[in-house]
Amino acid sequence: MSLVLTKAALALKNAESNFQVVKFEAHKSKKKKVLEFDKNNYRPQETIYSKKDLDLKKIRHEVVKFGMSGFVGTKKEEAKIALAVSLGAKPPKKDYVNYKELMQKRKLEKLKEKAEKQQMISKSVLQSGAKRKKKGVNNDVGHFLSGYGKVQKKDLKKDNKTTKKKKK
Repeated sequence: MSLVLTKAALALKNAESNFQVVKFEAHKSKKKKVLEFDKNNYRPQETIYSKKDLDLKKIRHEVVKFGMSGFVGTKKEEAKIALAVSLGAKPPKKDYVNYKELMQKRKLEKLKEKAEKQQMISKSVLQSGAKRKKKGVNNDVGHFLSGYGKVQKKDLKKDNKTTKKKKK
């Protein structure tokens, strides 16, 4: 029996001669070139301020994280959620509440508000009870004549009688 040489068998014999070395070189970004240019020349002030802003943002973030470390339990979870929302996450959905329970809560809140209003009214009546306002004269002219007063018919009749007596 004779051996049949296949392409795979030939490739194994010539493996060393067919070996090729390929070196990978990453694409150089344009930012590195800009940074090299900045090192040679002076840096514009705009880049300095932007770096300061980034540093301040990092510092604020670290301070918030450090503050969160002091919380325990539900407060810690709420602080984490608030931090995530401030960084751009969507806030969590509200918990499900049964409709009947929600309506009962709202009724209780309304009753409490009414009770508070009544207490405030009673307090104001007690405080202002001693200071009763005098019933002022309300003119239809918009209180224009309130400083001058009104002439009543009784006064006019008296004046007419006195003028007649004086003439005689």
